[in-house]
Amino acid sequence: MLIEIFPKLLVLFFCCSVAAFAQVADNTPAIEFSALNFPIERPFTISVSIPDNENRPTILFPDIPGFTKKGTSTSVTTSEVGGETITNQVISQSYQAMAAGRFRLPPFVLIINGVSVRSEGAVLVVRSSAAASAPASSTLTTVAVPPNGAAFLALRTSRSAIYTGEAISLTLAFFVANNYPYELNITNLDKQLQEITRSIRPANAWEENVHSADLKAVEVLVGGKKFREYKLYKAIFFPLAAQPIRLPSVSIRLARPRPVIGPPTAQTEYVSFSSKPLTVNVQALPAHPLRGRVPVGSFVLEEKLDRQRVGVGKSVRYSFSIVGEGNIAALPEPDKLDEAGNADIFPPEEQHVINQNGNQVTGSKTFTYFVVPRQNGIISLANRFQWIYFDLQKERYDTLRPKMQLHVGGSAVAQEAAIPEGELAPTVPSGNSLYAGIDALDSNRQPVSISVLIRAVANVLIVLMLLGIIFVFFKR
Repeated sequence: MLIEIFPKLLVLFFCCSVAAFAQVADNTPAIEFSALNFPIERPFTISVSIPDNENRPTILFPDIPGFTKKGTSTSVTTSEVGGETITNQVISQSYQAMAAGRFRLPPFVLIINGVSVRSEGAVLVVRSSAAASAPASSTLTTVAVPPNGAAFLALRTSRSAIYTGEAISLTLAFFVANNYPYELNITNLDKQLQEITRSIRPANAWEENVHSADLKAVEVLVGGKKFREYKLYKAIFFPLAAQPIRLPSVSIRLARPRPVIGPPTAQTEYVSFSSKPLTVNVQALPAHPLRGRVPVGSFVLEEKLDRQRVGVGKSVRYSFSIVGEGNIAALPEPDKLDEAGNADIFPPEEQHVINQNGNQVTGSKTFTYFVVPRQNGIISLANRFQWIYFDLQKERYDTLRPKMQLHVGGSAVAQEAAIPEGELAPTVPSGNSLYAGIDALDSNRQPVSISVLIRAVANVLIVLMLLGIIFVFFKR
């Protein structure tokens, strides 16, 4: 009896595994490498792609023998799929080779939102360069060494004065001189950082948190002396009001178990290190009717039309992309200007990409419109859209305006030929009402998602197999 039941249980287990895989496979994180053969001056990166996830996880990237970690960057992309907002993230760790040669990246496992993602590693080939030299320690000019300070805590900002809405980077780091005579251990770091960040996080400011994957020492020069820097916290803020940002002094408590040279102490000592308070002046924007309501940064416009010639009542997709440096996530949509009703413009779909790199937040935000012209002629998009912002480089207000034009008219044959194969271009008869002639539209042509179709077929097959197993089991 047991021998007869075992094959059925095995099949049932296989079916359940297939069903589970069909539901979660699309959301599995993936690990990607940059080029495996590269010159020494080019960094190597390990990237983790996390689909359909709004929370930004903390990832412990592996160490690579012969490389030093240089920092992480985050790219966030949002899109509209089936009326739902999908957020995809890519978190990248950069590595800098210390010398040319062949290096082995051992297999490793990353824990991402409770899911183990394994990589088999790789062999990295670092080519020498005639212009390349040995990597030198970074020199920090914004950090002052306290008197007789062989170890100290420093809170620094990227700038001491900014405009309202301009980005400012805040970094809390602990520095230890190479000749410091004691060993130091950080205890209860998470609890201490919670209290520290609560006190130094500016009020009335938009925060872009830059997660630190792990505590790794970086060789730096401060005041001409060699130190090891441990970055404890880093974030980028966009102040929303013209009020000074006052950062209080914060402290961190460390254990000092024993001196580097000499007999150990009777018991572990605990020492505290404190940072100096800082003040960042936030300047109001120049007088303007829209002051306080326009974004701040450095931006350019990238625009795209599916086609520049279209017939009356045919839809065309127009993309208005704002690219540059600033608070990308909070960028508003362009202003639509009033004009004679020669076209219908539908509300846009939004999509943005955010990249964090160093002290900057860069990326793009795209607004995609459907435009349906009502009459023949030329529609200048510059008369329909504009986007006002404060330019940090020019220190004045500026406006992004489209340069593209939409040509409406031509024979019906030319109009149909302009439509790419497979594209759905809803036809709307000319007239005052957009819904005139709606009974002539074909409602049978619906977009089909291949992944959804495959998943539905798989689920139906699994159900049929389970029903068949149950039938055979009870028949016997």
